[in-house]
Amino acid sequence: MSLVTHWEHEYDKVKVRVHGLFTRLEMSWKKLISELEPEEFQAIVALLQRGHDQAQYVLKHGDLPVDQPSVPWELSHGLSILHIGNATPLPQSVDQLQTRVLKDGSLLGCRKWELLDLLWSEALLKWIENLRHHAPFATNPALMKMDSDVVLAIAGDWGTGPFDSHAPAVAVANQMQLAQADFTIHLGDVYYAGTHSQEDVDMVGWPLGKHGSFTLNSNHEMYSGAHGYFKELAKRFPAQQGTSYFALYNDDWLVVGLDTAYASDAINLYMDGTLNKEQIAWMKELPQRKKIMVLSHHQGFDISGHNKTALYQPVCDALGREPDYWYWGHLHNGICYAAQGGLHARCAGHGAIPYGNASELDGHTRVLWSETENARDEAYPDRVLNGYVKVRLVGEHIEETFIGEDGSVRWSSS
Repeated sequence: MSLVTHWEHEYDKVKVRVHGLFTRLEMSWKKLISELEPEEFQAIVALLQRGHDQAQYVLKHGDLPVDQPSVPWELSHGLSILHIGNATPLPQSVDQLQTRVLKDGSLLGCRKWELLDLLWSEALLKWIENLRHHAPFATNPALMKMDSDVVLAIAGDWGTGPFDSHAPAVAVANQMQLAQADFTIHLGDVYYAGTHSQEDVDMVGWPLGKHGSFTLNSNHEMYSGAHGYFKELAKRFPAQQGTSYFALYNDDWLVVGLDTAYASDAINLYMDGTLNKEQIAWMKELPQRKKIMVLSHHQGFDISGHNKTALYQPVCDALGREPDYWYWGHLHNGICYAAQGGLHARCAGHGAIPYGNASELDGHTRVLWSETENARDEAYPDRVLNGYVKVRLVGEHIEETFIGEDGSVRWSSS
């Protein structure tokens, strides 16, 4: 089957699935309208308008506007799907839009997982359905002792499951399995919307650590109110004790896994990391160690490493100091940042979602390395390698190795 025929076949399947989503979305929207205050309704319509306008701008100008906050791309098709106003429909198929790589590495196109993939409307649907219906927040976090010589395997944004044609997530999981890690940690995002069925199917291949596995909450899990996420904890991540945050420790290190999504602003689709009071109080009581590592879904810096996010200072304040290492996902990239103060920051959000070379990082002084190696993927010719990071802690020493889906060492601290 040729690539053109393949994508035509995929589009026909998507149309069938999307028809059902659109019908449910319209019903859920009508129900939500009846529950909203007028100002809330206007805020959501304005957000949908911004999502549509953003897509139109990028289609015309080639990239995001400078110094203007972006909005989640899951909103892009919302106006036309919900028949609000007279929005011009955006491209919906491969023949209407050839894939482009934006400066942050995002793939602007209509194929599966690209920014205008119609199936992202499921995220919009679940967000509308669960805007006021979140799972209870559990407060029984695990505090587990680690050996003095311990291996962690960390991947973010991994929850795609196999694609129809191939499976970057499976290739990454196979490489993680080879690490024989003591603990494996998913930094969050199960697609499209963290539903119970998606958590159940997409996380089935997650490689288990010898002593435990953990998974963090994220914006995509929150689209379904985190109901699917907390059910998945009970089923597949027992070490987490049903709680979305945890800590590992030994004589030298404290590793803190945070839920930065649950308290995030729902109207902004949980895109910005936030801590709630329960975690802040817990963090202040954690055992003090010489070295601290933070794990979260949301990032502490913007993609360039120049600007701290609103999450950065609350994390430092709750810990009593800046962490030594911080791994996050959310951005679909593999990035190692130059040390700033005492902090070594890493983005490991390249677990499975297709992404391209982030040109805005080229030659950037605060970026030690970012993934630029083409994956030689016939279905996604612009895709660069997906992967994960292997971390070994020996006493106070740390060894970091970013490993590609093909097993190659992409970057190493040693």
